[in-house]
Amino acid sequence: MPSTILSSLGEPILHSNSLATITDNWIVVRSAQSQSQVVVLIDSITAVKILKITHLHQALCGIGCLLIAGATLYSKEGDGATMPFTLVGASLFTGAQFGRRAAIALVVDSEVIQTAYGRLRDVATIVVALRSVREGTKRDRHPALQAFSWLLAYAALLV
Repeated sequence: MPSTILSSLGEPILHSNSLATITDNWIVVRSAQSQSQVVVLIDSITAVKILKITHLHQALCGIGCLLIAGATLYSKEGDGATMPFTLVGASLFTGAQFGRRAAIALVVDSEVIQTAYGRLRDVATIVVALRSVREGTKRDRHPALQAFSWLLAYAALLV
């Protein structure tokens, strides 16, 4: 459907993923609330906010298991409990980190248009693509700078 919408606008697609499609002047956002899509003029966007979901309970349980593993390592009566607690703690903590999701909220005047929740990588690429379109740089001019920008955006989402 975005290709139908964008073909009627007559602009080439600069970036597309599961959250949005970006051209030189427009962004087609796949809405979180319904199966609809919203076309937004990029110049009308006043702010871009990132909404993150973290699995805090899972991360805390993983850290707790790792603390227990450290305690059993130095305990006189650990009796081989260190490895199971380490494995469970590491898997819970890793699962919490890889299970993180984020969404982008575009503020247009007083209205907020939110994308569906997706992977951090997709959100970072949309943010970098929006930033490059707003600054007027094209996708092909500085690929090393774009890769560095993507890395910075992804690292910012991890914090």
